[in-house]
Amino acid sequence: MKKVFFMLALALTSTAAMAQSTRIIKGAVVDKNGNPLPGATVEATNGAESTTVDADGTFSLEVSRWLNTATARYAGMRKKTLEVQDGDMVFRLSPKYEMDWFLNVVSGVVTMERYARNTNVPNTTYSLGLMGGFLGKNWGGYTKLLWTPNSSFASEPAVPTVTIGATKRVFSFMHAYAGAGYGKVNVVYGETLKIPSSDEELSYYDSWNKDAMAFDLGAIFRVKKHISANVGISWVTDFDQANYYFSAGVGYVF
Repeated sequence: MKKVFFMLALALTSTAAMAQSTRIIKGAVVDKNGNPLPGATVEATNGAESTTVDADGTFSLEVSRWLNTATARYAGMRKKTLEVQDGDMVFRLSPKYEMDWFLNVVSGVVTMERYARNTNVPNTTYSLGLMGGFLGKNWGGYTKLLWTPNSSFASEPAVPTVTIGATKRVFSFMHAYAGAGYGKVNVVYGETLKIPSSDEELSYYDSWNKDAMAFDLGAIFRVKKHISANVGISWVTDFDQANYYFSAGVGYVF
């Protein structure tokens, strides 16, 4: 009889010891917007215990009482480690590669090379274009197209200046950008002639263009969550003559 009581006491003691050596942690795994991430894994950091998150994003896991931290993982997301606590644990995971797409409408002023005799031939006009790309957490990329619609200043106004480049986050609200591409350098020629036997003068000007390289430099600003703005300068040159595009734009962040 004593042996039976001894075995029963030993079993109860072992059960109590096991109960004291483990604990239940519970909570949820969600993305940065609070949406559940079913199928995510929660595991004891440096331990063997793990579980899969349910369809509603919640989990429950029995771990060692001396466990200090737990880690949540999900495909395409950055893993996150939290200190174990008595209440619900909420793991908010963010994407490994965060990026925002943007599209801006751009306009500005163009200055051109001018060859003139005896007259003030205008050498400035306007430009229109688009700039779009993606802004990453650190690096990104963009494409910019600029047209010179005024045919008086561009014999081939339909040929745009196209540049492709990279962006680099400088501040939380600002990304610097730089790039290169193809364009047409436009040259304006003008002359004023006096009409014989008259005090009247006749002025005329013409333009032509040549294949050239284009270079970009500027900044993109996150004005609000879904609004972006940009300012910059584009240098179009064949290393003999050059045009300068001073432009600014505003657009939408997707």
